[in-house]
Amino acid sequence: MKKGRYTIKSGILLAVFLSFLTSCTGLRPHRYPFKPISSPDEILRRIESSEREVKDLKGIAKVKVANVNRKYSLKEVIIVQRPSSLRMETLLFGQPQFFLTASDNRLSILSLKENRLYHGKVTPENLSVIFPIYMKTEHLFSILLGSVPFIDYIDIDTEFLQEENIYLVELLEKGRAARQLLWVEPFDFSVLKSEIYDSSKNLVLRVKFDNYERVNGSLFPMSTAILLPLSSTSIKIDYSEVEINTGVNRDSFNLEVPPGVEIVNLD
Repeated sequence: MKKGRYTIKSGILLAVFLSFLTSCTGLRPHRYPFKPISSPDEILRRIESSEREVKDLKGIAKVKVANVNRKYSLKEVIIVQRPSSLRMETLLFGQPQFFLTASDNRLSILSLKENRLYHGKVTPENLSVIFPIYMKTEHLFSILLGSVPFIDYIDIDTEFLQEENIYLVELLEKGRAARQLLWVEPFDFSVLKSEIYDSSKNLVLRVKFDNYERVNGSLFPMSTAILLPLSSTSIKIDYSEVEINTGVNRDSFNLEVPPGVEIVNLD
C-alpha cells in the first residue's frame, strides 16, 4: 500500500460528487449513520481487499457497443482469471462463432466465418478485433472481473459525504499527470464509479458498476458501463449468468484450431 497524505478538498470533491448524485439519488437505499474511516490508506486497502476476492469468473453476458460508426449487441461467453487470462466466445443462435483467448501475453482469435486464426501479442490494438476498448490490457481484465484499475498514484485525498453515506476518493499521479476519482460504498467498499482524467483534465475513462449481487460469497457487479470519451466509445456489459471463484482449467485459455484454417499474424 502506498502512503498518501490525507487532506479534505471539500470544494472540488463536493462539486464532483453533486454531479454524480444527480444521476444516482434514490438508487441507493438509506443507511443508518456511522463513523467513517479517517485514514485514506485504510479506505484504499479495504477497496483492494474487497476486489481481490474475485479471482476467476465464468459467465454469459450481453455486450452492447456504441461508437461514432455503429451500434451493435453481442452475446458473449466470458471466462477470466487473474492476473491476465481471458477467453471470450461470441454466440450466434446459441452456438459460438468467434473465439478469443489471451494468456501469457499471447493472443489467439478464431473466426469460423472467415476460416481464419489470428495470432499475436496481447495488446489493445489486437484485442480491439473483438473488443473495441483501447486501454491497458490489464485494466480490461480487471474491469471484466468487477474491479477498478488504479492509476499509479502518490497522493490520496478523501471525503465522506455524510448525508448520502458515501466516500469520494481522489488519487493523484506524480506531477498531476493523471487524476482518478472513486465513488465508494462505505459498508462493503464496493466501487460504484471510477473516472480517470489526463493532465489536461480530459476524461479518458469512466467505469460504472451496478446491480451488485453476492455470488459464492463475493460481491460482484452484474452490470458494467464503460465510457471512453476520446474515442467516443461506450460499452455496456450485463451478465445474465455468473460463476465466481469456482476454478478455471488452464486449458480453457488454449484455443483448439480446426484443420485447414488460414493463420494470420497480427504483429
